[in-house]
Amino acid sequence: MARFLSRGELAREVGVNAETLRYYERRGLIDQPARTASGHRRYDSEAASLVRMIRRSQDLGFTLSEIRDLLRELKQPKAICDDVCQAIETRIGRVNEELARLRSLRGRLTRLRSTCPRTRPLRECPVIVELRAPERERRNR
Repeated sequence: MARFLSRGELAREVGVNAETLRYYERRGLIDQPARTASGHRRYDSEAASLVRMIRRSQDLGFTLSEIRDLLRELKQPKAICDDVCQAIETRIGRVNEELARLRSLRGRLTRLRSTCPRTRPLRECPVIVELRAPERERRNR
């Protein structure tokens, strides 16, 4: 016999807030659950599986839109693994771009920190002066 869960039970089982489940329903990521005669929601094990997949996909940096596309693909009988592999390749590309941006940011921060004599009054600190300078002055430094 199928096991059904209330919203709170499902939320606890998959480690999300009940509001997260409502949000996923509004965004079309999970279907509206069946209801009992008294109006209580009844989620099945498939809902739990999908919510776990959504959360883990988010942990990997996929957007809700990308996740929705993947969930649509799951419903297609002819969909193959390559569909998800392509999404992962795209995600790896975005991670590589973000890593490059973060390395550049780290370099800029390191350079800024190296200009700081640490003993000057804050208003005279080269870091503050740099952060407050107009763009055209910053480019010439």
